[in-house]
Amino acid sequence: MMKKLLFFIYILTLLSSCSLVGKDKQGDNNVVTPVQETMMSKGWEFSTPEGGDFDESMGIKPVYGLQDNYFDITIGQGFSVAVKIMSLNESKCIRYIFVPEGQTVTVNEIPQGKYYLKLTYGNDWMVKTEGNHTLGKFTKNAFYEKSTNIFDFGMKNSTQIVNYKLEINVIDGSAKNNFQTIAINETEFEND
Repeated sequence: MMKKLLFFIYILTLLSSCSLVGKDKQGDNNVVTPVQETMMSKGWEFSTPEGGDFDESMGIKPVYGLQDNYFDITIGQGFSVAVKIMSLNESKCIRYIFVPEGQTVTVNEIPQGKYYLKLTYGNDWMVKTEGNHTLGKFTKNAFYEKSTNIFDFGMKNSTQIVNYKLEINVIDGSAKNNFQTIAINETEFEND
């Protein structure tokens, strides 16, 4: 009888430890927050975008160059990132990219010119469609930054290909990048 009791306790212990698998350092990601519940009541839905360029429904018409100038954007674990590539002269977004946590996305055919980046990091991407336009944003742990670095992809008619490798890691709620940034707010991120 004692062996059966010990075996039963062992099985219970094993099963309870298995229930912890899948929970990350931020807790149970399946819990819907009150903010997310409110957003869902207004038509927002959870979405898991693939890495790469957002389509034009996100309000950004992608601009491509003739050369294969590119950004390699690598994000570490814990957060995903959405990046807007902004022309320095016009302060207009030419590409809008999503990079899921732990992945690398290559953004090809960046037109010649000078650019800075707007970035938003977070978890739980949600979208809402209004007519032909789709809104999207992180709904947990979101924060926003703008690069102070200017990325120069060469002068018009240059034959030289230019590439930048961006490495982004979020540690203790702040980004540790291989480029410099300053904090901005959600409104500044949204405005193109």
